Amino acid sequence: MFVNNEVTERGLLHRMLDRVKDEVTLDERRAWARSIDVAINDAAGPGIPLRNRVARPAVVLGAAPALSAVAAALRDEDLVVSRESLNAVRSFLTDGIDSPLYGRDPLAARRGADALRRRLVSADPAQRATVGSAA
Repeated sequence: MFVNNEVTERGLLHRMLDRVKDEVTLDERRAWARSIDVAINDAAGPGIPLRNRVARPAVVLGAAPALSAVAAALRDEDLVVSRESLNAVRSFLTDGIDSPLYGRDPLAARRGADALRRRLVSADPAQRATVGSAA
């Protein structure tokens, strides 16, 4: 384990953490689904003045149907969501420079949200898991 005061192999905890670092929990998925719902509700409601909004309401509402489908897919316990897919959701919702959600074109935001929805929903049936096998 130790050679010349150096660690030559990782312990059990490091091996376990390496195995689970790419797993996505249902709590993470639900948090991002709630973020989508809040973004849509904020865009639809008059509660926040237009000058204080980061994303344009028309752009968010243009992507709302596809974003709602993304939120539903994230809440689906039977659907396996990879870390890369969840990172794509995070990037779409939070990246103010590259995400079409923060641009001026509702059509571009809708296309981006549709691509995100297809990425989540197009999982093979072999990738679907039952609630019993996930526990």
